[in-house]
Amino acid sequence: MRSVLVLPLLAGLAASIPSPLQQPFGVQDEYQGDKVNVSLYVMSRCPDARLCENVFEGVIQKEGILDKINLDVGYIGKLNASAPLGVTCKHGTLECIGNAQQLCLYNHLPVDKAYAIVQCQNYPSDFPGSIGYLDSVKKCAKTVGVDWDQSGVGKCIERIKHNSTTTGDVEEELKRLGKEAKKLLRKNIKETYDRNVTTSCTIDISSTIRSGGRRRCVVDSGVWRGCDDGHTAQDFIRVIEEEYRNLQSKKDE
Repeated sequence: MRSVLVLPLLAGLAASIPSPLQQPFGVQDEYQGDKVNVSLYVMSRCPDARLCENVFEGVIQKEGILDKINLDVGYIGKLNASAPLGVTCKHGTLECIGNAQQLCLYNHLPVDKAYAIVQCQNYPSDFPGSIGYLDSVKKCAKTVGVDWDQSGVGKCIERIKHNSTTTGDVEEELKRLGKEAKKLLRKNIKETYDRNVTTSCTIDISSTIRSGGRRRCVVDSGVWRGCDDGHTAQDFIRVIEEEYRNLQSKKDE
């Protein structure tokens, strides 16, 4: 298993990969053009999500791979009208906030830059200690070289600009969260729930080769399950390349 990403390499991850134009972010139901649909289902404060995101980082780094996939992330939770954000999350309200913040990243940044910020948040030894706090995502955006205001991330995540970002108070963090972040969270969690995905982390790769139209791999309590094609970065790359070639051949028929 690969170890977590070292912080000085984070900016390199984002800078070294050509950034495709980001499409509206949401769970994929249909093939989009001639690319392979890849979905990661996670929770921002989940150790299993951290594990599979670290492995999948090797896929993101592969030159040219982002030109061959539609990558999205579905966050796992349940709609709950009485909850502060309209949803409940397994690891508490702070995880819901972290999910919403990361959705803002994926909706306003190219995939490689958003992913690099998430990996930065995954890095500290006290994981998931700081995830969900504004200070964490701001610091990691700066590390990766993302302009908080110009990118649109800041407006999405932060309802009112604050000079101080560290509070340690979940209620205060709730007040700070932007309207767009809250809307993205509810929509995304509903989409994931409707697909009956409940395990973080689940990796789905849409297939035009395998019966059932999907290749699935799950990490549960640190154990990889159902991964018939393997669960290393190279395994996922091989599957994506195979599916991509098959899509191209169908297009040429």
